[in-house]
Amino acid sequence: MSDEQPGDVRDTLSGLERRLREMEGDLRSGAAKPEAATGGPGGAKRDDRERRRPSGLLIGGLGAAALLIIVLIAVLSSSGSGTKSSGSGPSQIALGAGLSGSDAALGVAKLSGVRAASGDAAAEACAGTAGAALVIVQPAPKSVGCAGLQELATMTVSATAVAQRGGARGCLRSGQVAAQLRRPPGRLTRKRAVAVLKARRASAANTAASNASKAASLQAERRAAANAGNVFDAANNLSLVKVRDAAGKCIAPTAATLRSGTYPLSVRISLLARPDSATNPTVSAVDLALRKALSGAVPVEAAVRGR
Repeated sequence: MSDEQPGDVRDTLSGLERRLREMEGDLRSGAAKPEAATGGPGGAKRDDRERRRPSGLLIGGLGAAALLIIVLIAVLSSSGSGTKSSGSGPSQIALGAGLSGSDAALGVAKLSGVRAASGDAAAEACAGTAGAALVIVQPAPKSVGCAGLQELATMTVSATAVAQRGGARGCLRSGQVAAQLRRPPGRLTRKRAVAVLKARRASAANTAASNASKAASLQAERRAAANAGNVFDAANNLSLVKVRDAAGKCIAPTAATLRSGTYPLSVRISLLARPDSATNPTVSAVDLALRKALSGAVPVEAAVRGR
């Protein structure tokens, strides 16, 4: 019964209604008794009254059919209320631009209840077509939204950096890091990326074998990727270069600055919802899953200077 759709219920009830009318017609035609040959006017009047009066069989049949329809409506209604809609209902979380790509570090799209936004994710949350929105707020906001949205959680998903041999000297602007990442990757850059990817895949295989939750799997993958990057950097005498923030302060991508988002090239996302949707069960579940999945170590994509 749980697979019944509204259209199926209407079709079923229409069919029962037709059968009920047919039964009523059959019972009415069978209820009329042949005229008794009484030979007198009194007998004719008595037969007319009998034909006009519904028989016990007719009343019982109609009552049973009506009861059957009432019970069926109750059963179908209760089963239909428990059916989960496959559409983008107001309880789902709209995933903002830049978060639905293939980057495994942005695997929040794997969490239950999350779907890609059809336009601006925050605007969907404002309009009520989505229960909440998951949007990038750093380094560059990618949503419009409205003043009524409430911030439920803000977490760091990933970060980008430049690595160089030797100590952590110098300080780059964000544009310089972006330019370095756009260049064809050198040997060490490729080797670092491969090491991180292998660690992530191995972690995914392990969590899949243990039937871990999606949030726990994503948390483990991120931790494995971050650790693989750190191990590679240490083995190759690489240090991540500091980046200048808007105030001109040079900040290194450490565990603390990555988690807090003070490192300028941290990718931070926020879960936003209207106050009346913040306690929606799906929104609350995604909120908890995000806090679990995005806690701990932050993976860093780094371009290595030189070869």
